[in-house]
Amino acid sequence: MSSLRARMALLLVVAVLVTAASAGLLVFTLGAASLQLDRLVSAQKRLDLLSAVSGRIGDYALVALQAAQEGRGLGRDGLNAARQRTDIAFERFETTLAADVMRLGDEEQRTLMAARSRIVARLRAQFEVMDRQVRAALTQDNPAVGVRIALDVFAAGFGAPLGHAMEEERMAAQAAQDEVEALRVRTMRWGLLGVAAAIVLAVALYQLLARSLLRRVSDVATAASAIARGRSDTRLLVTGHDELSLAMARFNRMAAHLARREARLVADQRHLQETVDSRTAELRAANVRLSSIDVARRRFFTDVSHELRTPLTVILGEAEVSLRPAEPRADDMRAALLVIQNRARKLHRRVEDLLRIARSESGQIELERSLFPVAGLIDEVRESMRPVARAAGVALETDAPEDLVADGDHDWLRQTLDGLVANALRHSAPGSRVTISGRLQDGQVVLSVNDEGSGIPPEELPHVFERFWRGAGQTSEGNGFGIGLALAKWIVDRHGGTIEIESRTGSEADGAAGTRVTIRLPLTVPDETLEAAQ
Repeated sequence: MSSLRARMALLLVVAVLVTAASAGLLVFTLGAASLQLDRLVSAQKRLDLLSAVSGRIGDYALVALQAAQEGRGLGRDGLNAARQRTDIAFERFETTLAADVMRLGDEEQRTLMAARSRIVARLRAQFEVMDRQVRAALTQDNPAVGVRIALDVFAAGFGAPLGHAMEEERMAAQAAQDEVEALRVRTMRWGLLGVAAAIVLAVALYQLLARSLLRRVSDVATAASAIARGRSDTRLLVTGHDELSLAMARFNRMAAHLARREARLVADQRHLQETVDSRTAELRAANVRLSSIDVARRRFFTDVSHELRTPLTVILGEAEVSLRPAEPRADDMRAALLVIQNRARKLHRRVEDLLRIARSESGQIELERSLFPVAGLIDEVRESMRPVARAAGVALETDAPEDLVADGDHDWLRQTLDGLVANALRHSAPGSRVTISGRLQDGQVVLSVNDEGSGIPPEELPHVFERFWRGAGQTSEGNGFGIGLALAKWIVDRHGGTIEIESRTGSEADGAAGTRVTIRLPLTVPDETLEAAQ
């Protein structure tokens, strides 16, 4: 090219193309990453909804068995309510699946996604058949046998499709994770290739344009050398109106423009690198959180199976032993009924724990805010836990002024204190004491439960409010599911308050062992906090 104008135009076009290609690659990468993240979130949501369907069907089975034990025509209201909750769970999954199908742009992917609805429809049809069979069995002379047969037949055909559906959602989530990782690798590879190509192109343009100009324009070389030595005020004397004169004039403007452009390019590159590093860190953290949640849930379901199976085994065993004699003695029957009653209460507490944690996860807990005396609340907790304290040989004491009034949901706060006192009694030795107190401090209502038990190890304190976490070695019956403190924190948070735990183990030399749980509630619950709880 003999025209300087053409050469400069070529340089400009190349620069624009490189910039446009970089911007296009960035937009494409961010769009692809966002799409895969949406797929990951959608798959996880559908997996949670399938778990909810399984849980609702389990609740329905328990209600059906209870209705069968009550007799013909009884327990229908509970059965209808369980059926309605199960239908709602199915509808939520179907609505979410339909929304995910509509968001897909690829027709093949939409067809594959829509095919999953057939499995859900089959599961729902199986449930409806079981429901009709259960209702028909309840009208027979021996409803318990008919209900068990219906449940057994349903379980034989329901588990495999449900497991297949859940496995598909797990595979979809894993595929989205793998695609994000592959996208990151491809982006880095193409980015490095783009940088190398830009360097090669820059060198080629320099050889094509600059060397030719240096041979013909010695004064331009001299000025460039002066600027390279630090003389930034060096400018060329422009004479004439030809292309060379225009190039010399542009050289003068370039001296100032290059510095600004280089600064912008460095800033943009730094910002891009920070964005990539941030997104990578977020993805890694999300993977770690998902892995932790999966481990906790697997452990939770294992513990639930053990906790529910043990009292049921004892109940069935006592019933069978008592029914063996033709005419069992009254004392034997009473002793067996007492054992059955005790185990049934433990089983009821476990089921109530599961219901409360399910409501907290779905946001179904609504606070009924009112003013109530703190001393009355503490007295109710003491009376409800007095039999447990007497059985454990632990003294239960209270301390609260009569004029102290709190603003909140009386029932939920009572259940929270019941759980805290139950934990304190469970970890207290006979002859010790547990104190429930209330006071006004710094414009807040402060409720505390203090025990003289073995304490919590310091390494476990940061995890006590985590859901499903039960601490080292907490696997025996009666230790709960690891949801009590998590639910207590959820309720206190909805009241706009805070909950803290202080504990000392017996190995510490600065004082006796024991644990103190402190709840701080505002005198008035803010309206926005109450709305968030609803």
